[in-house]
Amino acid sequence: MSGLRTVHAIAVIFSGLALALVLFGSIRPAIVVLAIVIILLTWCLEALRVAIQTRPENRP
Repeated sequence: MSGLRTVHAIAVIFSGLALALVLFGSIRPAIVVLAIVIILLTWCLEALRVAIQTRPENRP
C-alpha cells in the first residue's frame, strides 16, 4: 500500500504543476499533466479494488 501512497503524492505534485501552468497561461501542457494525473488515480483505484476483492475473508 505504500506504493499507492507514493503514486498519490506524485499525483498531488502533478496537480500543483498543472495549476501553476494554468496560472502562467500554458493551458495545453496543463491539460496533458491533468490527463496523466487522472490516469494515475484511476490506476490506484483499480489496484485498491483488486486488493479488496482478493482478501481471504472476502472469498466464498
